[in-house]
Amino acid sequence: MRLVQSTLIAAAVGASLASLTTVATASTVSMSETTSLPGQVVAFTHEFTELKVWNNPKGCQPLPAGTHLIFNQTDKTITIYADPLCVVPIDPFSRVKPGYGTHVSAVGSFSA
Repeated sequence: MRLVQSTLIAAAVGASLASLTTVATASTVSMSETTSLPGQVVAFTHEFTELKVWNNPKGCQPLPAGTHLIFNQTDKTITIYADPLCVVPIDPFSRVKPGYGTHVSAVGSFSA
């Protein structure tokens, strides 16, 4: 009986280790895929609308009306403006570094 229990435990542990290896490998793959994706700027308006995403944005980009938050997932700093034409920067918070986000004007814009 103990031999059967030991065999079952060994099989279960082996299966668990195999699962962990698979998960670790999948995590590594997804991380490398994430780093190879183009940079994105993401705008959040409210809970009832989809996120607005710009892939590798260039130049002045008006934000959707009512935008509340913006996230910089590019590899460069973006500038946030209080108007839709990229004229009036929101100082002192106008520069958003990669990996950061900020609150924005509901009628604003950003430039990359």
